[in-house]
Amino acid sequence: MSRCAQPCLRLEARFRSLLDVYEYGGPLLVAETKQGYRPLIVFLGLVVVLASFSYVLIFTAANDGDRTGGFALLQFSPAISAFVTKLIYQRNLRGLGWGWGKTRYQIAAVLLPLVLGLVGFGLVWLTVGGFYDSSYITELQSGISETFGFEVTSPYIAMLILLLVSGTVGLLLPGFFAFGEELGWRGFLVPELYKHASFTKTALISGLIWSVFHYPLVIGLEADELGVNTAYLLIAATVGGIGLSTIMAWLRLKSGSVWTAVFFHAALNSYNQGAFENLTEPTSNLTNYISGEFGLMMSLVAAFTGYLFWRKRDALPPPQT
Repeated sequence: MSRCAQPCLRLEARFRSLLDVYEYGGPLLVAETKQGYRPLIVFLGLVVVLASFSYVLIFTAANDGDRTGGFALLQFSPAISAFVTKLIYQRNLRGLGWGWGKTRYQIAAVLLPLVLGLVGFGLVWLTVGGFYDSSYITELQSGISETFGFEVTSPYIAMLILLLVSGTVGLLLPGFFAFGEELGWRGFLVPELYKHASFTKTALISGLIWSVFHYPLVIGLEADELGVNTAYLLIAATVGGIGLSTIMAWLRLKSGSVWTAVFFHAALNSYNQGAFENLTEPTSNLTNYISGEFGLMMSLVAAFTGYLFWRKRDALPPPQT
C-alpha cells in the first residue's frame, strides 16, 4: 500500500464515523454519552414533583370522581418527565423505543399477563376458594346478552368471553394510561440505567422506583379499602413490582420497543382488575391478603417469572450509548 493511500483511508474512516454519528442523532448523541447521570437525575426530579402534585389532588379530592384528574396526571407524570428530559439534553424525542420491533414480542407481552393471572389467581382459588363469584357471573351473562345479542348459559363460556374481551378491546383504556407510565419507566428510565449498570441493577433499581412510585396509593387507599396490614402490602407490592419490572425491562431491551411494556402493563391491569378480581369471591379477610395485584400469590408468581427472565439476561443486546 502506498504512503499516500494510508492518509486517504484514515480520512475515509473518520468521514464514515461522522456519518454514523449524524445518522443516529448527530453531535447531540455524542454529547449525551458525556452527560453521565444528569438526565436520570432530572427525570427523577421531575417525576417526584409531578407525582407529588398528583397525590395532593388525589388525597384532597372529596370523592372518587374528583380524583380522576389526579390519577391521570399521576400516570402521565413519567411520560411528561421523559419528554422534558429528552428535549433538554437531546432536543428531540428519539431513543424512547417508538419502533414496533418483532411482533412476537408484542404478542408475548399481551399473553404473558394472562398466564400470570391464571397461575396467581389459580393459587388463590386452590388455597382459600372463591372460584367463582356467581352474582358477578349473572351480571356478566346479562351484559353479554345486551352487548352481543345472544344468550350464554354456561358460566365458563361467559368467563372465556370475558378473557377474550379483556385481551382485545379491553386493552384500550388501560393501554392509554399504561402508555403514560411506560414511556417514562421503560421508554426512558430502563435504557438510561442500562447505559451505566448491568441488567441486574437496571431491573432492581427500576423496579424499586416503580414500586415506591405507587407507595402512597398503597398506604392511602389500598390498605384501608382491603383491610390489610400496610407494611405487609408494601412488601408484597415491592416484591411483585421488582418481578414485573424485570419482565418488562427484558422485553423492552430485547425488542427495542417500548410498546412491549405498554401492552404488558395494559394487559396485566385488564386481566387482573377487569377479569380475575371480579371472578374471585372473598371467602374471608385472608382473600384480601393473597389475591389481587398487590396480593401474596401474584407477587410470588411475578417474582418467580421475573427470575426466569433475569436468567436470560445474557440474550440481551449491549447498551446503546
